[in-house]
Amino acid sequence: MDVSILSYCKPYHRYTLALCILSASLPALAGPPLATEDPGILGAGEWEVIAATSASSSGNVDTYQVPMLDISLGIIEDKLQIAAAYPYVYIDSDDGSSDSEFGNLEIGAKWRFWNEGKLQLALAPVYSFGVTRANAIKGVGDEGDVALIPVAAEYQLDPAWRINTMLAYASAENARDQWEYGVALAHSITSRWELLFEFAGASDTDFNDDSLNVRAGFDFALSDRLHLLFSAATGLREARDENELDYDVYFAAQWFL
Repeated sequence: MDVSILSYCKPYHRYTLALCILSASLPALAGPPLATEDPGILGAGEWEVIAATSASSSGNVDTYQVPMLDISLGIIEDKLQIAAAYPYVYIDSDDGSSDSEFGNLEIGAKWRFWNEGKLQLALAPVYSFGVTRANAIKGVGDEGDVALIPVAAEYQLDPAWRINTMLAYASAENARDQWEYGVALAHSITSRWELLFEFAGASDTDFNDDSLNVRAGFDFALSDRLHLLFSAATGLREARDENELDYDVYFAAQWFL
């Protein structure tokens, strides 16, 4: 669904939130396999289950999330869904040290308040619960709670092309507030294959310090109810005192129930 605070993101995350677009991965509650949120809504009573794994490298730290579970439920037809995501994180450092533990638990909701013709708009707030200080020191999560408030838009350019954009405000308990953004382009090459391309990043509220990542991937429909998702990213620009993202790779199976 699936998610960047420049000053506090740990190397382990992307995915643990769109909040860590900056340092590594995707936002768990964003629009997997991308970091940019999309305004799509499940039908009332419909479940979406994403079982994912990711690997990223930044500086002298390699991070793995195995597994990362992301579950969504449609509440109001065409209007509202809720979601939760929880990763298990493994950290490997070049100095030979390693550790593992559950990362930040995230809960969220998505309200699509506009769905007219080719244009959709949605508000998709996410709340991430901080881990213990001991686990934060290990690097498997952020100690403070984080609230992310994104507005997502989608415009269908033609039957084969669509564009998604996101602008979000992130407020962290133990860090400065940030703006996050994403622009994604999707191209359907067949009824089963969709290619994806994205720029995503974040900036401090003064727009003096920012990071930017580029990501490409695909969505392959094995059936109407089972999709395979993949993406890979690298860093283009990093904030001051942050390690550049070398790579971030994400793979998931997505079920609609």
